[in-house]
Amino acid sequence: MRRARVPLKSARFTQILRLGLPAALVAGILVTVTGSSGTAAEPRPFQAKPALGKPTGPAYDAKSVLIKFKPKATTSARKAALSKVKGRPDVSVTSDIVTVTSEAPAPELLKKVKADPAVELASLNYLRRKSATPNDLYYTNYQKYLPTVRANAAWDLSKSAGTQTIGVLDTGVDAGHPDLVGHLLPGYNTFNTAVAPNDGDGHGTATTGIIAAGTGNSIGIAGVAWNAKVRPVKVLDDNGEGSDANLINGINWAVKNGVRVINMSLGGEGDNPILHTAIKNAFAKGVVLVAASGNTGASAPNYPAAYPEVLSVGATNWYGALTSFSSWGDTVDLAAPGFNITSTAPRALTPSGFDPYYRGLSGTSFSSPIVAGVAALVRNKWPSFTPAQVMARLKTTTRDAGPRGIDPYYGNGILDAYQALGGRWTTDFPMNPADGNDQPARATVLPEVPAEVSSTIGVEGDVDWYRVNAADRLTVMLTGPVFDCAFSSNFGPHLNVYDQNLQPLAHAVYPYPTLIDPLTGCPKPMGLTVFRDVPGAIYIAVRNDNGSRDTRAYKLSVRSTTSELLSHGTAYPVTNVQPADLSTNAPVTVKPTVTFARPVVADSVNSSTVRLLNGQTGAVVPTTVAYDATTRQAVITPAWPPSDATPSDPATLLDNTPYRISVTGAKEADGTPLASISSTFSTVDTAPPTISPFNAAGAYLAANLSWGIAPTTDLDQVIVRRNAGSTVPTPTTGTLVYSGTGTAVKDTGLAQGVTYTYAVWARDRSGRYSTAHVQRLMGMKSGISTTSTLVTYGSTFTLRGSLLRIDNKAFYGLPVHVYARPKTSSRFTLLGSPKTSVSGTVSWPVKPSVSSVYMMTFPGNAEMMGTRTADITVNVAPTISATLSPSSIRLGGTAAFSGYVAPAHAGQTVYLQQYANKVWKSIAAVKLSTSGKYAFGIKPTVRGQIAYRVWFPGDADHTPAYTTNKILTIS
Repeated sequence: MRRARVPLKSARFTQILRLGLPAALVAGILVTVTGSSGTAAEPRPFQAKPALGKPTGPAYDAKSVLIKFKPKATTSARKAALSKVKGRPDVSVTSDIVTVTSEAPAPELLKKVKADPAVELASLNYLRRKSATPNDLYYTNYQKYLPTVRANAAWDLSKSAGTQTIGVLDTGVDAGHPDLVGHLLPGYNTFNTAVAPNDGDGHGTATTGIIAAGTGNSIGIAGVAWNAKVRPVKVLDDNGEGSDANLINGINWAVKNGVRVINMSLGGEGDNPILHTAIKNAFAKGVVLVAASGNTGASAPNYPAAYPEVLSVGATNWYGALTSFSSWGDTVDLAAPGFNITSTAPRALTPSGFDPYYRGLSGTSFSSPIVAGVAALVRNKWPSFTPAQVMARLKTTTRDAGPRGIDPYYGNGILDAYQALGGRWTTDFPMNPADGNDQPARATVLPEVPAEVSSTIGVEGDVDWYRVNAADRLTVMLTGPVFDCAFSSNFGPHLNVYDQNLQPLAHAVYPYPTLIDPLTGCPKPMGLTVFRDVPGAIYIAVRNDNGSRDTRAYKLSVRSTTSELLSHGTAYPVTNVQPADLSTNAPVTVKPTVTFARPVVADSVNSSTVRLLNGQTGAVVPTTVAYDATTRQAVITPAWPPSDATPSDPATLLDNTPYRISVTGAKEADGTPLASISSTFSTVDTAPPTISPFNAAGAYLAANLSWGIAPTTDLDQVIVRRNAGSTVPTPTTGTLVYSGTGTAVKDTGLAQGVTYTYAVWARDRSGRYSTAHVQRLMGMKSGISTTSTLVTYGSTFTLRGSLLRIDNKAFYGLPVHVYARPKTSSRFTLLGSPKTSVSGTVSWPVKPSVSSVYMMTFPGNAEMMGTRTADITVNVAPTISATLSPSSIRLGGTAAFSGYVAPAHAGQTVYLQQYANKVWKSIAAVKLSTSGKYAFGIKPTVRGQIAYRVWFPGDADHTPAYTTNKILTIS
């Protein structure tokens, strides 16, 4: 948008906010304050960037730690834990969580308290500070519009645009500006490619600073994208003007040079298909395009903002109210602050002694770069996002303002940088209450003439209707509140007068700009006079000629007159629309109606011409439309039920949802097209529907939960809580298991043998809860035993198990998994899955090859928790055969003691033992062969009978084993 010229003489200038005329850049200069009267809130001379220290890690209190005692820890145990570290509790030691202060350094204190058995958790006492707040000189006092879009909170999530280079297509830039140094990449001048894109106007330097001024550098202002890189592209000359040829050239250059986001704070009338082709080409190559909606205060489209591939940005004040100058209409996508903005100014245009910054900038030119900066942050966080996805992210995360839902004033709403970057939503901007005289059927009756009434246009798009019954000629005068240049939103009087059939009698619009006060440059207040000379009731409609609201009162007066002047307008199409325009709390069962002012062609009233739109998405709601020619009323019936409705339930609208009634294309009885109308309403906020289905499946020490979410327009969170036992939790009692917008969670860390009761609720943004859906998982207990804890290799034993509910009830046919692992392994293997008998028991035969550990598990199901038995160990002893041959020898002879070990333990040592003096003593050793065989030669030195055996000492797989005793007789 081309800026208005203002002499750079003082720190504060009166703003010119014109209705219907451009006013993109009205700037003041920040003055340098000297002397003792200056305060920190006032501008001061430029300062160099201070040196930054190295990061030192998270800050914590040097002398304290935070600990959580185990719930079962006794008071004496807690006191003993504190005495060991000579700590002082800051709260009673009977509390589970305490802050402990000691003379020892915090890290040392932390190690000591962690070692105490009474302590469950311990942590350093970290220090927290307020959200990321730039230290830039003018941020706090002159950039109060950034919190409007929650930029300060968004910086806690992301402070980097990364590689998402931003192209600023404007009047160029002051490349040496101290607040832009380090944030500019080589640019391009479409007027002279051999010359740098210098800024002789100031507009481009200002838009660039809004995006990319150095944030956190202690000087100047904070750029929205914190540390972004910008390529300045000069497409407007030093008078702020440029042709489509310049703009197309600039777009194409930016795309070729890696720009990922383009800001265009410029525009005008005229849809150029060649320009649109360049826009579509940039969009197809992955570039997000953002542009100012315009500063006409009217609904005519402004290009390039009006192209669907471009985010069109309107302007609000710091408090989220649309400005008078902001262009509006169906092409606007969203809004951001564009009134009283502070940004960088070219040094060459800054008088000596002043800092190079503008103050008091106003226009959609300065709303657009705020959105472009956030778009770069979003692209950096999700680099794979397409331009369409970035646009959708920015639009769907806006905060509603003005009429509820998508509207022609704010589009989808006001930019919310924090939510766009993944932060939690916050409340919408409030809408002023509707005044109840939105249609002729609800017109405020002025009972006698002369009559005078005062009211306000309190909501964007509001229309106030009045009715007067008088036979004589009337003068109708509308006087708006005083036009105040300090106000972002001003009233532009717009008056229509109709006869009793809503045929036009007269209309008038505030004749701006013919009455400008030469001293202030602001419009003078004036009244409008229209005339009527047809007997009967008349209807008067008062609206704001621009899109804004104005809470200051206008005055409407009606008096008799002798004049015969008559000025026609357009017939008003309806007498009534229900629910009323801008109304709230309509029942979800409502059937909207439209009552036409005059007879219409019945076939022209159908679901294509009389439509109901979802105000949040713009989608057409399936309906049927029935028209009664006698009453001239069309009834709109929703044709779809909510997803959780039964076939017998009536079709309803969604709760707490904005809707728009749109009538376009209906015809008068003579075939003349009726004027289009649009009316909005919102449904009542009811409790969310019950979460259904809600599935719970028990597992060992865990439960798997899943659920479905019925359509809920204002869903905040799904809440899942549990209680140990059969008591149903409430939204504020029990243990929180889950809160979020997902559809499943695994609840871990549960105890065995305990019944758990779960409840799930949907909570909406108003804090309302659905009714609870409850699931209960019964606790189970299990046991395991064996017929033997020691078996020989090749033998079979039986594992026996039991599975009962904690109240000892048995269930037939439940699967029990039998697992085993070698003693040398930690990995269990499934042996089988027998099912319980009527008494809840199972058995499983086992023929082990090695010593093993066994357990049984019940996996759980939709009614029962899982369980696991204790481990039971069964040792396996090898089989050792023994042969003594011969069994009788003479002294000096030899006998052989031989056999084998099964399973074979090749290379393992076995020992020959002899019994003497009442003890067994190893007298020889051999290593087993590959087949497990062994052999010993025995040559006794004394006569008599001697007992021998072979000993297998055992290993990790098998227990020690002995052969049978063999008696050798020596004669």
